[in-house]
Amino acid sequence: MKATMKQLVATSLAVLFAGTAGVASAQVGAAKEAGTPGTTRQQKELKKGIEHVNKAVQVVQQMQATPEMRALLQRSKGVFVVPDYGTAALGIGARGGAGVLLVRNGDTWSNPAFYNFGGVSIGAQAGAEAGAIAFVLNDQKAMNSFMQNNKFSLNADAGLTVVDWSKKGTGAAGWGNITAWSNTEGLFGGAAIGVDDVDYDEDETSGYYGRQVAARDVLAGKIANPQAASLRQALANASSGKSAASMGSSGTGSTKSGGKETRSDERSR
Repeated sequence: MKATMKQLVATSLAVLFAGTAGVASAQVGAAKEAGTPGTTRQQKELKKGIEHVNKAVQVVQQMQATPEMRALLQRSKGVFVVPDYGTAALGIGARGGAGVLLVRNGDTWSNPAFYNFGGVSIGAQAGAEAGAIAFVLNDQKAMNSFMQNNKFSLNADAGLTVVDWSKKGTGAAGWGNITAWSNTEGLFGGAAIGVDDVDYDEDETSGYYGRQVAARDVLAGKIANPQAASLRQALANASSGKSAASMGSSGTGSTKSGGKETRSDERSR
């Protein structure tokens, strides 16, 4: 009887490990195909990546229109920009979406790494229009969450404090590990905010850069895509105090300083 039980347990474990290995192998295979230039999969993921990056530029330009948000970006470790999310429902929150993560290195910003997430919990509300959201990562603790290799959450259960910038106002901008921003007025409503099931999108990232790549390598500057220059420049302008008016139609920005606006930001630091 004991021998039979041991055999049953061993067989079950073998099946479990085989299944896990199969899933991992499939994931690696998909990412490898997505990172192979010229394949149908790579072209599909590249197109998605370009669309997300271009939309993220518009979001950053909206963010920098507010001096307090520019001051917050100047002190941040990074930012997770989600150009589109679904309509929020009462007590449920928004459906999942895709976003780009960039880290700040002094006055420059990294190339983007792509992430998906399951949903945004924003407490009870009457509902909200779809729009853009961004999560400013204020400290290394928030940044470290994105360095994991498995799904994670950005909420109180993960030991992170996420605050609503629009409710906190100028004096409190930057409180908490993460500051949430939205271009939809009244979306968060001061409720507890969280992002669930955040997961690194290796397929889209690999397709965008034309090779299989880890998030750490992208954020460390080991690989680049020239098409991300407009987003990096938009963030550089936003975090250096330049005004939205200095941005060209392509999002690359001018070389001139924001004048009085820059001096105002410097006083707020």
